[in-house]
Order: sequence, then C-alpha cells, then structure tokens
Amino acid sequence: MKQLNTMLCAGCAFDIKNDPLIMAFSCIANGFEANCLTGYSRICRILLSENKSLSQYLHDLLIYGKHDFIERIAKAPTAAQIKAVEFDLAAVKMLSEYSSEKLKASMSDRCGEEILNALPDYEQGSFDYTAEYFLNFAVKHGSGIFARYKAFSFDGEQLCPIDIADPIRLSDLKNYEVQRKQVVDNTICFLNGKPAQNVLLYGDRGTGKSSTVKALLNEYDELRMVELSKNDVSRLPLLFSLLKNSPLHFIVMIDDLTFAENDDRFGILKAALEGSLAARPANILVYATTNRRKIIKETSAERSGEEISRSDAIDESMTLADRFGLYVTFGKPDKKVYLDIVKKLADDRGLTLPDEELFAAAERFALRKSGRSPRTARRFVEHISACIDLGLEY
Repeated sequence: MKQLNTMLCAGCAFDIKNDPLIMAFSCIANGFEANCLTGYSRICRILLSENKSLSQYLHDLLIYGKHDFIERIAKAPTAAQIKAVEFDLAAVKMLSEYSSEKLKASMSDRCGEEILNALPDYEQGSFDYTAEYFLNFAVKHGSGIFARYKAFSFDGEQLCPIDIADPIRLSDLKNYEVQRKQVVDNTICFLNGKPAQNVLLYGDRGTGKSSTVKALLNEYDELRMVELSKNDVSRLPLLFSLLKNSPLHFIVMIDDLTFAENDDRFGILKAALEGSLAARPANILVYATTNRRKIIKETSAERSGEEISRSDAIDESMTLADRFGLYVTFGKPDKKVYLDIVKKLADDRGLTLPDEELFAAAERFALRKSGRSPRTARRFVEHISACIDLGLEY
C-alpha cells in the first residue's frame, strides 16, 4: 500500500492529491491504528453518503475534477504526455482494486480483528478506462465545472454554475424558421472552427429571441453558455480572460440589451466585440437580445432636438449593432401565425379539441394577456392542458 501511496503522490496529469478520499487512503498507508480507522471511516462516509462504488467515485474524480494538464494536452498529446496520463491511471486503477475486505486486511497488523469486522463495507466496482477515454472526454467537455455543467451565470467576478438549465429545445419553438436557421447555422460554423458572427436578436417581447439562444445549449454537447447581466457588461473583458484558455466553445448571452445615454458600458461592449487592440477569443461569441430598434435609449431632449443631433444618436446606436455581424429580426405574429403556433403546440401535447374551440379560447387568452406572441401561445397551451387534465373551465 505504501507503493500505491507513493505513485499517487508522484502523479502529474490528474490533480487529485488533495481529494478527501485520496487523502484518507494516504492516512491509512502511513498511519498507526487511530489514523487507519479514521481514514477507513472517511472512505466509507464519502462513498456511502454519495451512494457510489469506489471505482465510480474515482471515475468521477478524474472526469469532473479540474485538471489543467489534461485540458492543455487533450487535443494533441505527445508520447511523453500520454505516458504521464497512463502512469496516473495505473495508480488509480491499483487503488480501485482495494475492496473493503482487501483494505481491512492491509490494516490488520495495526488494528484489532474485532473492530475491523465491525466496520462497514463499501462497494468496489470496476475501473477499466484508458488514457484515450479521458483525453477524448476533455476535448469534448473540458474539465472541472465545465465538464459537470453546461450553463453558467457570471456575477462580475466568477462563474456560477446553473444546476438546472432551461430544458427548451429548438423543436419546441414554432414558426420563425428563417430567423432560427440563421442563428443555428452561425452556431454550427462556430462549433466547427469556421468564421462566425456575434449575433443581435431584435424583436417584440415574447417572440422567442431568448428561447432561441437557450435552446442551442440543449442541441450541442460541446457548447457552453454564460448568462451575463447587462449591468455587468463592463466585466466582459474579465469574463473573456476566464474562458479563453478552455478547449470548449462559449456563447455569452446578454438579454434585453439597452444603454442609457453616456453609459460607459456601451463603449466597453463595442470594444469587446470589435475594435479593441486585444482580439476577442476565438472560442467565445456574444449573442444578445433587445426589444429596441435603438440600443441607446433616446432622451426627451434628443427627441425634441435638432435633426443632426438625432442623426448622431442613431449613428452611435448603429455602431454597436454593426459590431454584432449578424442581425436577426423577430417580428410580432399576426392572427394567422399566432393561431398556427397554438395549433402546433397543442398537437405536440396531444390536445384533441376542435380547431374552432381551440382558436376561440386562444384569442380570448391573448386578449386577457399581453397580446398575440409565441410566448402567449405557449402559456395558453400550458394553461388549457392543465385545465383539461383537472376538469376545469378554460
């Protein structure tokens, strides 16, 4: 067991030395009776509380741990780098072969048989993974939080994983096929290392701009998304620096983008998109949504001012829109399009109401809410489905 502990300490590919379970094994390898019992009890506590076998725990430790070495070499490892990974894996595999019975036996010269028999057992499992397996995983999913999560928010200082991201899929979004195809095709180019553009999605509220962006995350495994509040736009350069060295592709999503007059964030965003001496990292794109034709809010003075001043304000607003490269417009649906969306969503849910009854209820719902839009259509279908299931009036 001391040889195993030495191998674990000598590893350089996977940064696991400070993991609680690994430290517990070291405690047993180097300790007297009290240390052995403490180490074994920690191992049992970790595995039993997480309901994992030893091999499963070790697998997840290598997959989801933050391993800078693996991220850096994953795409094109040299023979020496692969050898380093294989050395670490040999030690981990040796560790995985320590069943609870074998581990207790290694402690028998330091601990009494009676107390060893009273200790609980853990499941051993099977660990049979190659260096290629872990390197391929890192290429596609990264390591650390990027391997475990796909969606994040940014609080201005650090990334915060989102445990449960919006599950919406592109197939859930109806009509607006031309607009979505532009966004999807641009994203596919981005993921395949081809020239791609920052995207500005403009349109009325509830037309599916944000949903289109969020749905991309559920379509492509290799994509990650970071939600950035418009209030934190000034921290965009810091966010770029946190993401630029990752092998993954990131979309930074800014929802409801607007700026007040003389807002410093306006210039920062312009420079971050294009125009700064420092280039935007190739693995990052910015997708933003807005409900306003002019991203800079027009003041009353501008509205009543001279035509030249109004023209300058419009030109300044357009300089930001131009930085996005791809400008996609989502218009408000007319009655025909709205009812067509309702019908498609109702069909997806298996509703069998006559069209006349369905459409009449959909129109009444739109009048009570914020008017016709894809969002209103979705909320209506969710509402009427619940009412039918519960036998309520709609």
